[in-house]
Amino acid sequence: MKEVKFAILGCGKIGTRHAVKLKGVTGARLVAVCDIIPERADKLSKEHFCRSYHDIDELLKDPEVDFVNVCTPSGLHATHSIQAMEAGKNVLCEKPMAIKTADALEMIRVSKESGKSLFVVKQNRYNPPVKLVMNLLKEGKFGKPIKCVVNMFWNRNDDYYKSDPWRGTLALDGGTLYTQASHFVDLMLAFMGRPKSIAGFVGTKNHNIEIEDTGVVAVEFENGALGSFNYTTCVTNKNLEGSIFLVGTKGTVKIGGEYLNTIDHFDVEGVDSYELEPTTAEANDYGTYKGSMSNHDKVFEAIVARMSGASNETELVSGEEAAMTVRFIDKVFESARKGVKVSFV
Repeated sequence: MKEVKFAILGCGKIGTRHAVKLKGVTGARLVAVCDIIPERADKLSKEHFCRSYHDIDELLKDPEVDFVNVCTPSGLHATHSIQAMEAGKNVLCEKPMAIKTADALEMIRVSKESGKSLFVVKQNRYNPPVKLVMNLLKEGKFGKPIKCVVNMFWNRNDDYYKSDPWRGTLALDGGTLYTQASHFVDLMLAFMGRPKSIAGFVGTKNHNIEIEDTGVVAVEFENGALGSFNYTTCVTNKNLEGSIFLVGTKGTVKIGGEYLNTIDHFDVEGVDSYELEPTTAEANDYGTYKGSMSNHDKVFEAIVARMSGASNETELVSGEEAAMTVRFIDKVFESARKGVKVSFV
């Protein structure tokens, strides 16, 4: 097995989580970290016995680095990913891959032109309930799709938005749909396919921030199915629910829990029982709040397998696939801004 050498760009909360999860992956090695706040990079490098850089240009000169894990603020993902690929490095970009569709498309163009890989972290695809539903959909067990309802009822208090100066800003955060809810958008699109039209209503209801904290989205899909997407970070005190409810002509399933980690309802014709893959993964715990499920090690394992020539194409999310999530969110904001239903095209 080929050893894949990773570098982490951005040593905040998610970059630190990448470092911890890389430690246990066979065939992966963390060789460098980088942050413009020297103390962050130096601390993480000492904890994980790797090189520390304080400037991206210096990091990208390191000949040992195979993959750069882009873990900087959301609004910098496109710039840093493009810079890394142009320097000859493969990229694993944290979600969202960009906060503008044009930037996502430019990332894809540079990946193709440079011949470097571009993957985007969508770790919730490895949740056992999500994998179960993905397989049933591929097998046609649900019949014709009818409806998909997504609920993300989470809490982010004022201290969360004050914890880093970029949080809650239009330029670097982009919006709750980008920062918290993009995993849910990704799964809705993976389950239901390409949208045809979108109507969005968004607002800032209970935080002093530049971005929206609450929204409702109605979706018509090209296959004729309908969808609704309800989200907020205004739930009192703690996250309440993260769920996806699917209805087809032959089956109905609800993936639930706080983090898409349980099957709350299952009724599929011809499928009398199901078994979830065993997992030890828990939600990313940042002390005062929790994020999505911590399956980053599965993403790293898939990259190692791919680089060794043994991976299935479906195990990693490409830039092309991830760009559809960015376009979806762009269209939600366009609809909300104009007050009309908009075409996804």
